[in-house]
Amino acid sequence: MLKIDTKVRNLLFKIVKDLLHKVRKLDIKIRRIVDSSFAGEYRSAFRGQGLEFDEVRAYQFGDDIRTIDWNVTARSDTVYVKLFKEEREQELFVIFDISQSLNFGLEGENKKEIGTELAAIFAYSAMRNNDRFGMLLSSEQVEKYYKPVKGKAHILSMIRSMLEFEPRHRKTNLRQALEFFRSIRKRRAVIILISDFMDEGYEESVRKLAVKNEIILIRLHHPSEVFHHREGILPVRDNETGEIRWLSAGGNLFGKNSQSYLETIQKKLEDLSRHKHIFFLNIDTSKDYVPGLGKFFKQLHAAHSK
Repeated sequence: MLKIDTKVRNLLFKIVKDLLHKVRKLDIKIRRIVDSSFAGEYRSAFRGQGLEFDEVRAYQFGDDIRTIDWNVTARSDTVYVKLFKEEREQELFVIFDISQSLNFGLEGENKKEIGTELAAIFAYSAMRNNDRFGMLLSSEQVEKYYKPVKGKAHILSMIRSMLEFEPRHRKTNLRQALEFFRSIRKRRAVIILISDFMDEGYEESVRKLAVKNEIILIRLHHPSEVFHHREGILPVRDNETGEIRWLSAGGNLFGKNSQSYLETIQKKLEDLSRHKHIFFLNIDTSKDYVPGLGKFFKQLHAAHSK
């Protein structure tokens, strides 16, 4: 039998204990937020939008001719129409960018930390509404995939994964994550993409997914990502490559002025959200996100009611 050194065993025990404490702490926090702020908001914003076939019946005067079931009608002497029922149960799916650029900000304002909380809010809200919830963790490669299922044990497993998972890759490739999802998921879903969107070339993949799905783009950003210094040379580490760059104040981060680059990201996402099935939420991780998320749920409800 393999013997484990006492110090190693104690260290492993502490790591597991600390992780379980984090999961439990986040579990309590998110349940309180969902129960106090979003239980009803989620139901109205994400109620099933599709229709599923129920049965056929004989045509009656006034029925929409577009609902005629021509296959059944052809086999009988009577015209039949399809009846549908609203599809209440649905799938929510989070694509979570866990590349190194998300590791920005102090505790309580860190982009990855806030992104984890937002994903957990959607997961608990889906559970309360009896919806299936799934998740994909992605960097420049697909790192981990969870099929959409129901149940708290499933949700706690995903939260634990978001807290402890160390990606094998550092960079971002949103297009690859979106194309992977499109290749394996055929059923309609509400897809929530959580990222800082410091990437290029993903826009067409978002539009393709929006043909059959509803897409919510949640951008995480922190004010300190923009340099406010006016003079001097600053050493900056690129989280995704590990390189140290010496930048003049005002910034030449990401190969261009940092303020200009972040404004470009914002405009790109706003342009995408003009599509009928694409919605955009901007989250400043230095502020309380709960009021903005509640307002966003109301906006979704209003959009679906039109």
